[in-house]
Amino acid sequence: MVNQDAARPGSERFEELFQAGRSAFAMGNLQQAHDFWKEAARLSPFNEQVWVALLDVIESDEDRRVCLQNILQINPMNVQARRMLNLIVARKESAEQLRDEAKTSVKKDKRRRRSVFGSAFLLGIVIGVSGVIFGIVLSILIYAR
Repeated sequence: MVNQDAARPGSERFEELFQAGRSAFAMGNLQQAHDFWKEAARLSPFNEQVWVALLDVIESDEDRRVCLQNILQINPMNVQARRMLNLIVARKESAEQLRDEAKTSVKKDKRRRRSVFGSAFLLGIVIGVSGVIFGIVLSILIYAR
């Protein structure tokens, strides 16, 4: 995409920041590159290149999502940005679905535990009562002679 800000004041500052970000990135200083490109994006928010560059140094999916949405606002025909955004959205939906399934599974496990505990409790009472009855019957048989 053609830099729309080339004729505007401050475009020299944008270019300085953008190039400084590239240099920092090339040297492996991702935080510094992020800071330079973030400031460049503030100066020229409709420059697709700076948002594409920021993608290389952003760590969270939420920040990547915002960055990709900005790229698509500037250039809706950017197929790669659309694919990446779809992957992030799908990953988020999948994580939410897994979280929901885990919550449901925990609830089912609690119900099962309660059911097993209730059954064991009743079985204990039945065994105890039958033991008492057995003891009474046995003592009647022994002492009745």
